[in-house]
Amino acid sequence: RQIRTIPIRYALFLLASFSVYFCPEDALAVRPFVTDDARIVYKGQLGTETYGGTTVAKGESPAYEARTLEGLSITDRFELTAGGFGFTYQDNQARPLDLLIQPKYVLHSSLGVMPSLSVAAATLFPLSGNRQHWDGYAMAHASWFLFTPDPDTDPYDNNLAIHLNLGAKSRYDAGPATYQSKLYWAAGFEVITPVTREVRFLGEVFNGDPFAFEQEFPAYQTGFRWYKNPMVQIDFVFRGAQNGSLETQAPTGAEFAPGWNYTMQVGYRMLFDVFR
Repeated sequence: RQIRTIPIRYALFLLASFSVYFCPEDALAVRPFVTDDARIVYKGQLGTETYGGTTVAKGESPAYEARTLEGLSITDRFELTAGGFGFTYQDNQARPLDLLIQPKYVLHSSLGVMPSLSVAAATLFPLSGNRQHWDGYAMAHASWFLFTPDPDTDPYDNNLAIHLNLGAKSRYDAGPATYQSKLYWAAGFEVITPVTREVRFLGEVFNGDPFAFEQEFPAYQTGFRWYKNPMVQIDFVFRGAQNGSLETQAPTGAEFAPGWNYTMQVGYRMLFDVFR
């Protein structure tokens, strides 16, 4: 297996740089939740999703990760996400994470009983693990944005949102020149809490992370979102995922033996009006 590693002193430097850069007064970042919604940011907006966390598994060294994704809405229906810039740190070694390119197109926007619909596809450029493996995915999204109290302010500040994803994960192995594909699905929800509508409870189940081709069902995540305002949200997430019969590479880039692994993540999402 071809693995690119970084000496520990560089890993510590990267960790320190990440902490300094992503901890200003108004920020602390995340993708964490896997299930995608059938919407994009408004035209001319740039969205940043930055997250970090740790993954543990029985008998294995913990793995730490830091990652960021950026998405720009070019039209009212088309968004391009790129990035994945980051690294994972495990057993005194740091590895760069795969880079992502994902176009996303909204087919239909709706609030209420009729669902919104969108489609997306992505390619992951291999920087971690086996450089011969080019992974990707393609999927459709359906979302129900329900019980919006005041659509005149933020139409997506909903009391309840439900999301379904269906598609396929793929892998092209450049070594023997083979291609594999497998079913991908995900289902999640977001609901306001009785304490305050700024705090949301989220949950999801999915057939393995789309960033990790080997990972399959069962996998789940749950956590809370602080919906500070339409431009800023912070997530606190717990994940459980079960590896199969073979050694599996997690979406963090770390590798774990068969069995359950658990991840704690904190994420920050912020929007900027770039061209509006």
